[in-house]
Amino acid sequence: MYVNPALCHLMSFFIGITQVCFMPAPVGDCSACCPHDDDIDIQYKLYTRSNPIKYNIIYPRNATALADTPFNPTKPTVIYLFGFSEAVTGPSSTTMRRAFLRRDYNFISVDWSRLIVFPWYLTAVKNTRYMGQRLAEFISFLNSNGIPAESLYVIGFSLGAEAAGFAGKYLKSSGLRIGRITGLDPAYPGYSFGGKNAHLAKGDALFVDIIHTNPGVFGFPTPIGDVDFYPNPGLWIQPGCWIDQLVKNNELSYFYGCSHNRAWRLYVESVMKPTAFPATLCRNFTNGDSSCLFKVDGYMGFGAQRG
Repeated sequence: MYVNPALCHLMSFFIGITQVCFMPAPVGDCSACCPHDDDIDIQYKLYTRSNPIKYNIIYPRNATALADTPFNPTKPTVIYLFGFSEAVTGPSSTTMRRAFLRRDYNFISVDWSRLIVFPWYLTAVKNTRYMGQRLAEFISFLNSNGIPAESLYVIGFSLGAEAAGFAGKYLKSSGLRIGRITGLDPAYPGYSFGGKNAHLAKGDALFVDIIHTNPGVFGFPTPIGDVDFYPNPGLWIQPGCWIDQLVKNNELSYFYGCSHNRAWRLYVESVMKPTAFPATLCRNFTNGDSSCLFKVDGYMGFGAQRG
């Protein structure tokens, strides 16, 4: 079926400070979909301290082009995938980038806006598997060029977390392992059935840690990683996210998905303050009701370690 190219043009608008990406038709495999085109649908944008604002694109399978970028293989590398309808210039990506550049990381922001564009959520869910396979191929390319997969740190928010999980599964089947995946409130709608092969899960990297801030609504409710964190503790509406609190704090721009977005906001704070969020191990935690007495067993976010 012919799809008018005009329907495949990416547009964006703002809700408060949040940039929402929109297309009249989704990208995918359906008859009314815009066809996949990896050259424009997926771009790996590199930022370092030497280029903190203007990115360099890393082209998969092009070792010469990689060598021409400011990528420094002696420094740690993080790969970030944002969530549904977001843009690479949106608040989660830019805030995450600034935090990791202060730590002198190579920061690779995966621009996959076209695959998870508003309002096509169901197609976006399908595209997380597609993105996972493409990301696995990209990591394999880095691995073959002296950047071991086990040295890489992949962080995903919402749908980005699920795509990261699929990348880990594809790589594992080929004998490679991602060093660490952090899932920031991994998406729940569209992933509630099918078991661990259908969503981010323990085993998708050498270490998988999860932050749950909107459990059972936009985010996954149950433990799925090596370590799962439930701040405040596991409330589906986080402190500060009730409408009267948003008005009082002048944060109405976060009205849509406020608790869901808390995951990346809390995580970014932990990048610069790894001990900012002490956590208690509670094996019988259910529905936000816990009899565990507070003691410091670890730290949520950047400083998390296997329990």
